Amino acid sequence: MLSYITTYGLLLFYYSLFFKTVKAGFKRGSGKLENILSGKGEPGILFTRLIAGISFLGIGTVTLSIKENIDATIFIPKYSEYAISIWIIITAAIVIGFVSACKKVYPAINSNHSLPSSLPLGYVLIRILFMIVYEFFFRGMMLFIMEEDFGSATAVVINLILYTLIHWFDKKERYGAVPMGIILCSVSMYYYSVWPAIAIHLSLALSHEITLLINNKSLIKKSWS
Repeated sequence: MLSYITTYGLLLFYYSLFFKTVKAGFKRGSGKLENILSGKGEPGILFTRLIAGISFLGIGTVTLSIKENIDATIFIPKYSEYAISIWIIITAAIVIGFVSACKKVYPAINSNHSLPSSLPLGYVLIRILFMIVYEFFFRGMMLFIMEEDFGSATAVVINLILYTLIHWFDKKERYGAVPMGIILCSVSMYYYSVWPAIAIHLSLALSHEITLLINNKSLIKKSWS
């Protein structure tokens, strides 16, 4: 009983720290890249949220992996074993991300904001690291620990609830979080690896955000105003 309390106490502790950083970012209007490009948000807040997520979820993953002595093979890529269906999902994710980002972001009224030319590369690199750590925690530690303790169905339901809550602050993302969460949990359990979820999630996120940066490159200047 004490082991359960410790394990799930740690899970909820690191999750709650990350949840608070996400909530704070959206409250300050810096929850998404679009907010930064439009001048409604501050890049520093968004980058702080990503770094905080890497720190909290990364420490949580390492701490729980040591305590639970979980099978390390879930963190090993197995690309040669993936069926064509995985590559179809990845392709679909790229298309959806690209299409959803084919838009112009307009600066806020009376906004004289200026973004550094280093922002795109810096953002993409830290975003990749963030997404990997994010999936290690959600579809790695959280999903597989709960699957072992409560079974697949319960593990997926709890994972979906916590995953959806993280996306609740964005009206568009909250509805897409459920089907996306189901796909990510399903491929992770089927292949007994977190990397299919990472590949799919990164494909969707980066295709959207890189396209958004390219389509709105005029908003990125060489220095701060």
